[in-house]
Amino acid sequence: MSIDDKCSFSAVVGGVCSYDPRDRRKLTKLIPLHSCKKDITGHKSLWSIGDVTSEVELILARASIFSSKKHGKISSYTICPSHRASLGVGWRRGSNRCRVPEELSEHKHGQTRSAKQWPRAERGLGKAASSLILKKTGIFLPVGTGN
Repeated sequence: MSIDDKCSFSAVVGGVCSYDPRDRRKLTKLIPLHSCKKDITGHKSLWSIGDVTSEVELILARASIFSSKKHGKISSYTICPSHRASLGVGWRRGSNRCRVPEELSEHKHGQTRSAKQWPRAERGLGKAASSLILKKTGIFLPVGTGN
């Protein structure tokens, strides 16, 4: 991959365009976003995400793209193996704690609960909830984050 070869997601989510860290061949070829068609059924089940139906929808939602109005022509987007792994089915949840902000949850973090008592996530945050939290608080929690 040359210095000029950046996928559409490098500008949206940052990071370096590269190969998938789990790929032994270290392929770096950019592909059209619309060609991302991996089966996400197992991933949805593992992280309890109900309102995403395709790999493309998952990638877009994890990049905070809920509407094509703000982001132009999504059909022309490209993605590198590194961003596809981190936004598609390759990501893993870093914490099992609920990440919904206090003002939207009924958690009393910092008042009667200590950090050790912060509730565990029961399921993954869906696309609709992620979008709502972003609109109400300005805080982006990616789809799949603990809820």
